[in-house]
Amino acid sequence: MSRKPLDSKKIGSKKKHRSIAKERASAETVRSTRSNKRTILFYGITAAIPLIFFLLLETGLRWGNYMGDLALFSDPGIGKNEYYLPNPNFAARYFFYTKTVPSPSIDVFKQEKTPDIYRVFAMGGSSAAGYPYGFNGTYSRVVKDILQDRMPNKQVEVVNVGISAISSYTLYDQVAEILQQKPDAILIYAGHNEFYGALGVGSNENLGGFPWFVRGYLKLQQYKTFLLLRNTLVGAGKWTASLFGAQEIDPNATLMERIINSRSIALDGPKHQLAMHQFDSNLSAILEEFTQQGIPVWLGSLASNYKDQAPFVDVPDALDAQEQPLPLASTIFQEGQSLLVNGDADAAQNQFAYAKDLDGLKFRAPESINQIIREKATEYEQVHYVPVYETFVEHSPNGIVGNELMLEHLHPNAKGYFLMGASFAQAMLENERLAEWVHPPLNNKESERQTGNGLIEQNLIKQEFEAYEQGMYLSDFDHRVAYHRVRTLKQGFPFVLSNNARPYQQGYKPTGPADSLAFLAVHASKSWDESKVELGGIYERNNEPEKAFLEYMGLIRNQPWNDSPYVFAARVRLNQNDFEAAEPLLEQAYSIQPKEGYTTKMLGAIMVQKGDLERGITLLLESRALSPRDPQMLYNLSGAYGLNKNYTKALEIAEEVIAINPNFPGIQQWKAQLQRALN
Repeated sequence: MSRKPLDSKKIGSKKKHRSIAKERASAETVRSTRSNKRTILFYGITAAIPLIFFLLLETGLRWGNYMGDLALFSDPGIGKNEYYLPNPNFAARYFFYTKTVPSPSIDVFKQEKTPDIYRVFAMGGSSAAGYPYGFNGTYSRVVKDILQDRMPNKQVEVVNVGISAISSYTLYDQVAEILQQKPDAILIYAGHNEFYGALGVGSNENLGGFPWFVRGYLKLQQYKTFLLLRNTLVGAGKWTASLFGAQEIDPNATLMERIINSRSIALDGPKHQLAMHQFDSNLSAILEEFTQQGIPVWLGSLASNYKDQAPFVDVPDALDAQEQPLPLASTIFQEGQSLLVNGDADAAQNQFAYAKDLDGLKFRAPESINQIIREKATEYEQVHYVPVYETFVEHSPNGIVGNELMLEHLHPNAKGYFLMGASFAQAMLENERLAEWVHPPLNNKESERQTGNGLIEQNLIKQEFEAYEQGMYLSDFDHRVAYHRVRTLKQGFPFVLSNNARPYQQGYKPTGPADSLAFLAVHASKSWDESKVELGGIYERNNEPEKAFLEYMGLIRNQPWNDSPYVFAARVRLNQNDFEAAEPLLEQAYSIQPKEGYTTKMLGAIMVQKGDLERGITLLLESRALSPRDPQMLYNLSGAYGLNKNYTKALEIAEEVIAINPNFPGIQQWKAQLQRALN
């Protein structure tokens, strides 16, 4: 069968059509790809616009320093910018509803941690922060004093980051920044603020009862944009509430009154259970973070005023777990008082504790908080229990904590804060992790005692620690500061429910200069250190050197990096001709600031008197370079050269003294003596 010959024109035409079809398909593919890319680009740009907006907003807010520096630690600019301290503005992270923002203690520590530094952070609320004393009243400084003496080869730093009115949420939020500072140990005294502290279940700053949600919220606070949004929403909420006649909090109210939302919380009720769950969950999260990094934690039990603080509020309709009515807190408290009068202290203690737990205003931690603390101390290997409450019981009449150690409902007095510090220090020194650095080691056999229930327990406060109570250097001024703060607190809510009472500040007559300056420090924002310097000067002029010395030693304890209080204290001893006591003070001042004319002059004179002529002359020459026309310095320098038998140089400098002040005491006789020596 014959085939038709192929038509080359048709073949070429088909190839051409196929080629055109391929080109068209290719073009369609390109157009489709381009269209898809444009679509993706369009949606990408659309999605990026809000991200770019918030990025620019965040950058702008950071550049404008919105709300200031909110980091836990800041550089105070001391010396050559070598220190950090707890940031006074840190708590602004949490107090978004109230205007009063508390601040932490002023404890400086080195930015660079060297191998010889043993660094401890103390965490907690107002009791941890030493309210109402602050400064040298904090238990953490007692811990530092004891540890430093028992660990002479270490430079001990105990940094207190405790803040009034904060809950365990704030403690959790502090952990990451504390870890960045390479701590060697952590001290925690916290739990009183789980109801009314910032983000607590009964506070105005409350965000609900789910710890995981609130901890997530805390992580967002590192972004300024989030803080702006939060503050905007809170401001809008306040404005809306004002339109509907909501009662506004008195701007002059105490922080306690400002932060409270729920004033009647029943024992074991929903909010009570939420608070216990919150504390348990947050404390576990905190301890997990530290123990994972191998950092030991010392966890203290809580003390409060059982015997002498009546319940604030009764909850008449409260029911227990079996739906049975709970008794009134005031009734149980009165029963406790009657039992104590009749000599049954154990039964009285039980009733006082029950009355505290029944109190509708939960300012004092319920007994279940201490139970959680004890459980956590046994649950984690590197968490150690500190029996603070037990120490207070041991040092209280009839074993019931009251006004002997408390100023009001839960803040210790000076004795109480010392006992807190000694309890923590004792627990730390007995731990094997510190054994290689502690000299001499504690004799644990001597520290054991038999308790009433037959158990062997560590002696909570050894006699050797008693001297550290005096080492707190709390003066009359410090005690009057505490008095005015407590009196201010107790004239308002919840101690006084009526707002008609006349403030005690009106017409108050100070009892003396210490009280007058303390009143100004509390009510007129006069600084604590300025007040102590001023008061020390008053005491010196009134010939009360020991009172002046106490003020200056208190300044030294608070500002060990500052040379001035060392000089002030040394001046008191020099005026008493107690050169032996003045010398170490001047040496410390010289180590901090070697270029100070008075320090080098007086230290040089002491060295000359001791017979160390070489160092004495060196120091006096340093003083001369700083204050070349100081006749006292020149007189001492001339005397040093004379004792060194360099009579020519001594006479030359004596002539300089005469040229400046020919009547300078003793100079004419000294010149004559030098002339005789030369002849």
